[in-house]
Amino acid sequence: MKLRQLRYLCEIQKRDLNISAAANALHTSQPGVSKQIRLLEEELGVHVFVRKAGRIVAVTEPGRQIIGAANLLLRQSDALSQIARDFVDTDVGSLTIAATYTLARYALPPVLKTFVDRFPNVELALHQGNPGEVTKLVASGEVDLAVTTRAAETYPNLLLIEYAKLPRVLVTPSRHPLQQRRKPALRDLAQYPLIVPHVGSLGQERMRSVFARNGLKAQIRMTATNVELAKAFVENGLGIAILPALTFDPKRDSPLKALDVGHLFGPHTAYLVVRKHHYLRLYAYAFIAMFAPALTRGKLEASIFR
Repeated sequence: MKLRQLRYLCEIQKRDLNISAAANALHTSQPGVSKQIRLLEEELGVHVFVRKAGRIVAVTEPGRQIIGAANLLLRQSDALSQIARDFVDTDVGSLTIAATYTLARYALPPVLKTFVDRFPNVELALHQGNPGEVTKLVASGEVDLAVTTRAAETYPNLLLIEYAKLPRVLVTPSRHPLQQRRKPALRDLAQYPLIVPHVGSLGQERMRSVFARNGLKAQIRMTATNVELAKAFVENGLGIAILPALTFDPKRDSPLKALDVGHLFGPHTAYLVVRKHHYLRLYAYAFIAMFAPALTRGKLEASIFR
C-alpha cells in the first residue's frame, strides 16, 4: 500500500467520483490512477468503488470506511512534513483562509495587514463564500481554516470553535422616524419594509421567526446578497435593515444611522473552523491569535488533537 494510492483514492471521492478530474488535479494520467486504484483494491481484497460500464458510480460500504481512514493517514503524513518545515523554515510557506463576506470585508482586513507585515514570506490566500461554502472548503482540505457563522451542513472531520459574538443593529436613513426611539419595539419595526439577506439564508429565517413568535409579520420588501448592497438600498429609501454592528461605521455610512436592537435580535456567533487532527503551521496559530487572542495555540491543539 502506497501513500500515492491513498491520495488517488481520496481525490476521486473529492471530485465526485470523476477519475479524469482527479487525475487532472493530481497532475497525472487517468489510466495511471485507474491502475493504482485496481492494485490497491486487489491488495485490500475488497472493492472500494462500484463500477458500471467501466465507470465509477458509487462507493461501497467498506470503501467509505477505507477512504475515511485514508484521509486520516494522509493528514498525518502531511503533518509530518509541516512539522519538519516549522523547524527549518519557520516563517516561510503558505496559508489559505476562507471567510464569509461580512467577516472578510469588515473583520479580517486589519488582521491580514498585520499578518503580512509580520510574515512577509508567507503566501496568503483568501477565499470568500457563504457559510456552507467556506465550511466545505475546510472539510475538503482546500483551505487551512475558515471564519464563519454556523453552516447548515456539518462534517465529522471538522471542529467549530466559537470565538466571537456579533451583535446586530437596525440601520435606517438618518432622518427615519424610528431614530426617535431609543429602544424600538418589534411592532415598530413591523410597520416598515425590511431589506433582508438572500432567500434561504439563516439570517432571513431567524428574522422571520422572531416576528412570527411575536404574532407579527415582517414586511420584507427586498433581499440583498451582501451588507453593502443592503446599506445602499436603505440609503435610497427602499427600507430598513438589521445588520451586524461591525458593518456600520458612522463616518463611512454618514447618510445612515444605526440603533441597537440587541433586545429584539440575538447576536450571530462567529466560529473558527479547522480540521480535526490537522497540524497547523506556527504562523497559522499566530494569524488566529491576531483576530481571536483567547484562542491560544495550547487551547487549539488540545481541541484539534483530542
